[in-house]
Amino acid sequence: MSVDFLPILLASDINVYSMARAFHEAYGIKSLMVARNRGGVTGNTNIVDYLEVKDLDETPVFLKAMSDIAEKYGKEKKLLLMGCADHYVRLIVENKETLKDRFILPNSDKAVLDNITLKESFYKLCDKYGLDYAKTFIYTPEMNYEFEIDFGYPVVLKASDSVKYHKHHFDGFHKAYFINSKEELIDTLKLIYANGYDDHMIIQDMVPGADDSIYDLQMYIGSDHKIKMMNLGNVLLEEHTPTAIGNNAATLTVYNEELMLKIGHMMEDIGYEGFADADIKYDYRDGKYKMFEINIRQGRSHYRVTGAGINMAKLVTEDYVYHKDLSCQLAKGPHFWHVVPLGVVYKYVKDKEKLAIVKECVRKGDHCDSQYYPKDMPLKRWLYLKARQLNMYRKFSKYYPQ
Repeated sequence: MSVDFLPILLASDINVYSMARAFHEAYGIKSLMVARNRGGVTGNTNIVDYLEVKDLDETPVFLKAMSDIAEKYGKEKKLLLMGCADHYVRLIVENKETLKDRFILPNSDKAVLDNITLKESFYKLCDKYGLDYAKTFIYTPEMNYEFEIDFGYPVVLKASDSVKYHKHHFDGFHKAYFINSKEELIDTLKLIYANGYDDHMIIQDMVPGADDSIYDLQMYIGSDHKIKMMNLGNVLLEEHTPTAIGNNAATLTVYNEELMLKIGHMMEDIGYEGFADADIKYDYRDGKYKMFEINIRQGRSHYRVTGAGINMAKLVTEDYVYHKDLSCQLAKGPHFWHVVPLGVVYKYVKDKEKLAIVKECVRKGDHCDSQYYPKDMPLKRWLYLKARQLNMYRKFSKYYPQ
């Protein structure tokens, strides 16, 4: 079958590889990966063509690169442009008027995305739609470190505008900070603001619980603003290295229809479209699922959707490229996704009941690792993946909370 479109994927991490793999499985095609540099997981692969663009995050550079791509490929192919990191989605959406005549853009408009990406707006949406979240205090620079919060320590500190925050890497940079005292909180705020970030910060009650109290909800909302796919995962293991903290490492698909549809109703009602990924944590203190944030792209563990039989690439292609009607699919599982060795999973997942389900999934073949694609395993890639596996044992031994 002749394929008349080209997926263009911005970024170079495991999210990109998982999406490229889905396109290759569905249509037998290579994606064009556009990034500032080539990541380890996307190196030595036969399923992407790579275009390196230094300073891709800068708007003039980005628009020039997109214009060049349109000139080179757009005469023969429809161009499906997808950001696989939040800041690239934001970059696409902020330049939608310039791009829309030459690219297919499976994203909401900026006003809709701002309601999701700016955490203050997001928590207002949670209030409106009856979704629970942790007790929250909004810190603004005008407060000059003179403030009091009405909940105790420890707390979690994170940027309200995570896209803006990630432009300022520095010694001591973390995606989120776990703070044990007022003094530590003030010192960390001073560090962040001294290094260029100038927007609001979110201070939240730390919801207790190990990795296996965390959940993420992969969603695809169609161009008609209707839910087409939902897959709820129980994140059994996260990474705990300082720069990767919070990254899913092993996730088990579970089913909670009430929670899924409640979040889905909000996404439909605000007019969202495209991929999204909700971060959630179960709070055993009150038995409620607490919303943390919704990412405006497919999540890191999204290949579990494709691996279980609902190809993520086909969802977006059949909707936006071929304009087909899609039914709503709620994944029930169980299906197990991991990007760490099974030996790490078996050692560090402490919940025996959940571990038994994982082992049964493995026994039945109901599991997947995004990185290991049998049709894409040149020797250098295989060697890299084996070295990465060994390194995961070392990382978990060093960083995983005892």
